[in-house]
Amino acid sequence: MPTECITNPLQRELADSIIRMVPLDELRILLACGAKVNEPVTQGLRPLHYAVWQRYMEAARLLLVRGGDVNARDECGYSALHLSAEHGYTELVTMLLHQGAQVDYRENTDDPFPRTTLCDEPLRLAIRNRHIEVAQILLEHGADPNKRYFFGAEINLVSPLDLDFLQLLLTFGANPDTRDRAGLTPLMKAARSSQGMDSVLLLLSYGADVNAMTDARHDYRTVLHYAVLSGNLSTVNLLVKQGARVDYPTDYQKPTPLDLAILKGDPELVKMLLIAGANVNSSSPIIGSALHVACADNIPNRLDILKLLLSSGADPNMVIESDEGPPLRPVLAEYISSNENPCPVVLNMLLRHGAKVFVELLPFRVNGAEERKRSGDVVGEASLAAGLRALEHGVSLRNINSGHISDA
Repeated sequence: MPTECITNPLQRELADSIIRMVPLDELRILLACGAKVNEPVTQGLRPLHYAVWQRYMEAARLLLVRGGDVNARDECGYSALHLSAEHGYTELVTMLLHQGAQVDYRENTDDPFPRTTLCDEPLRLAIRNRHIEVAQILLEHGADPNKRYFFGAEINLVSPLDLDFLQLLLTFGANPDTRDRAGLTPLMKAARSSQGMDSVLLLLSYGADVNAMTDARHDYRTVLHYAVLSGNLSTVNLLVKQGARVDYPTDYQKPTPLDLAILKGDPELVKMLLIAGANVNSSSPIIGSALHVACADNIPNRLDILKLLLSSGADPNMVIESDEGPPLRPVLAEYISSNENPCPVVLNMLLRHGAKVFVELLPFRVNGAEERKRSGDVVGEASLAAGLRALEHGVSLRNINSGHISDA
């Protein structure tokens, strides 16, 4: 319950008089009669809080001249500067700072995402309420542009499309690579927006890491992953030119930007990444190769993408080994086995680019340990001609996949 001051009823009268904006002489009389400039009225609120809340500049100045504590805080941690910053009272902010108001109240800790019951800093309140002039004044007086909160630093809490506040924070030293609680950098969030090009340019101009990578929660995605997901060709092109990595180590087991471009069904994105050097045969046992991804269900522009991949050297006979289970079969076998009615054009395209009708893996033992290799290199391998003849004559694709067609 509110803790109303009862020891000095003049405090309540002083607060009410400030709210009514009575003439200063009446306030002076109350002070002369025993009202105190630094005694709380309720919930820790001092007369100065009321003057700022009411935007009664002259009363605030009178209280400060009479010895009012410019940094006095209420029970929630609000000072007069907090109130004036939150409401965008520029003239009051300036006066309070000239009277010695602190710009930062919360102590810095080693915790990157500190928990606290105290209110946010005046700078956070000004930014959240879009008072850019107040925010600039606070920064000019030493407010910390890298102050951290439970969800991240100041710059993490600004919209990635808010150029004005991004520019302001960066100008005063905000770290462009700081991460929010989800592990994302400002550049990642700007890149994933289809309207984020200007923000991407701004962040890059302040040295943001173009190859920053998320953790396992977000599949180790990079800035380029998010740009591809946005579908903005200009952003992708800019990042590539700025050194964004398009190729990944062989132990990278998550979808690459090329995989995401294929899933989006965007041939132009796929082409751009291939030209930039994306490995067309990069693969993982989880999703397979780029060809496996292109042959998945409901991929828009599948044929155009398959042509791009195959003409860029995609291997249709790649077998993808796994340490945790059976290998992933070549794309033709996987495509046929997962589709009741495979597209003949897709099959024809794969076969004409060297896909084998089936590939069988036989086990053998080396020093007592079981290994696998391609038999023959391939057991019972049907030729391209045999596969095409089978398709032309309506032979069951299930039979082809199970190896019942000969090259006779």
